Amino acid sequence: MGARQILRTYQRYLGEHPLKTQGIITGFLLGLGDVAAQQLVEKRGFKGHDLARTARQTLFGVVYVGPIIITWYKVLDRVFKGTGKLVPLYKVVADQTLFAPFIITSFLAFVAAGNGKSLPEIKTQLKNEFFPVLLRGYMIFPAVQVINFYYLPINFRPILMNSVALFWNTYLSWRANNPPHRAIALEPKTIGP
Repeated sequence: MGARQILRTYQRYLGEHPLKTQGIITGFLLGLGDVAAQQLVEKRGFKGHDLARTARQTLFGVVYVGPIIITWYKVLDRVFKGTGKLVPLYKVVADQTLFAPFIITSFLAFVAAGNGKSLPEIKTQLKNEFFPVLLRGYMIFPAVQVINFYYLPINFRPILMNSVALFWNTYLSWRANNPPHRAIALEPKTIGP
């Protein structure tokens, strides 16, 4: 099966079963992002791989994130109608001011709860992690969403977002599972006194 056939099949399923298809794809990419975080960033090795963590991330994508994303795009298209030059920009602003904070909060809380954190610990982790993650997302997603909303019809938007999401999910999984006090240093260490 060639790339075009895969794309056509994906588009057909996305058109016929948007929530299921987006859920499955998003779950797969969240799980794959977690595998990449554990193996490439955290360097856990296969014996140290936390399969339950990967399963939780995958499940979260299938039942929550995927369906919400496609529903959110449809809401944006209903709220911001028309083809004027500013309409896509309004969607980007709404996406980044409403949806981004919501989905980041949901993800961080879900991961913390899945890691056995208590409610006060989840609140503390959200307080410490929310803005750094949101600001990092703002370095990536406004530009991606400009392309998405200006140039792509609704059924193609998840393809672009899912392509970018693999890298974002790796970062997000690493960050959510390794708060700063436990995080692996990604910055070069200085040598000296």
